[in-house]
Amino acid sequence: MNQAHQTSTKFVIKAAALACGASLWFGPGRHCAQAQEIQTPAELAQKLGFEPAEIEKIKAGEIVRKDLQEREDELAGVVAGFFAKPVSELADRALVAEFRDPQAPDAPFRGWKPQDPADDAFANLGLTASETDEAKLFSRASPGGKLNLSADELGLFSKSKSSPDEVNAVLRTLLKARYEAYRKDGLKGIAPYTRGKKTISPTDALQQAITQTMTAARQQDYFQALLQYPAKEIPGMEHRFFWFKQTVEDRPTFILAHRTKVRVEEKAALLTEEQFYVSHSYNANFIAGACLAVEGGTMVFYVNRTFTDQVAGFGSGLKHSIGRGQMLSQVEEQLRGVREKLK
Repeated sequence: MNQAHQTSTKFVIKAAALACGASLWFGPGRHCAQAQEIQTPAELAQKLGFEPAEIEKIKAGEIVRKDLQEREDELAGVVAGFFAKPVSELADRALVAEFRDPQAPDAPFRGWKPQDPADDAFANLGLTASETDEAKLFSRASPGGKLNLSADELGLFSKSKSSPDEVNAVLRTLLKARYEAYRKDGLKGIAPYTRGKKTISPTDALQQAITQTMTAARQQDYFQALLQYPAKEIPGMEHRFFWFKQTVEDRPTFILAHRTKVRVEEKAALLTEEQFYVSHSYNANFIAGACLAVEGGTMVFYVNRTFTDQVAGFGSGLKHSIGRGQMLSQVEEQLRGVREKLK
């Protein structure tokens, strides 16, 4: 893979670590499960989008990955495996929130709990003194340009000069406001991106991705809580927020993310991430990792759905790298590692 592809994949590599690791983030939460009929491995695999031949491989113990049917503005993939072990033996091995990009371990990020002060969370976010090209893009931002901004946010930058220091002051205000709007109103609080005569809604994309995953996983209360956050909560559900500064298409990009997890006794362990703001290249991203009890054991799966209206970008190396390349291969390899350790 060439350097351009490597840099464009950095923002998804950190996400791939959801599929494998040492322990569930925050430790062993507990929640009483809703009564529901347990699925067979084949039933769950079918709902995840696997075909009959792929389902037979999963039932036989193989780790299988595939691309999912996509809308024009979506890239999606899934990795799944069946383990003849209970959820309690798999959750701490098969799901982990790894907050560092293994290809860029020093990339800036910050995580905090909902009750922590927002001013502290965003205090150190910003462009470096050498990232003048990106600073110029912000200071000259326009509808339909190279940045994801609302109409009101465009006005914030109109009075700033193109130095990174001046842009950073506005950028911190913008991202803090987006975070606080999400904390107050959840998905409904996400301001759409302006593209001149039209707007693009990250809310619609995330609602679709959450609903599709809920249909397969059947953990209705958990996914309904994501859709209705912060109005709906379930016992044992834990939240953290993050900003990441990643390199995407050779440009610095800022990402706001909401990560949630819950352990449902012996029925399920769920870990999800909603990237509800991304400063350029793509609009939103939904990641779900799950260990679900099925007949005879546990299904472990990982789903990633990335959305953008800039379809031309999906026709380039960005599409290859995000949707069908290194990310899914890495997750597949990690789940195989879990299987080997359990032998």
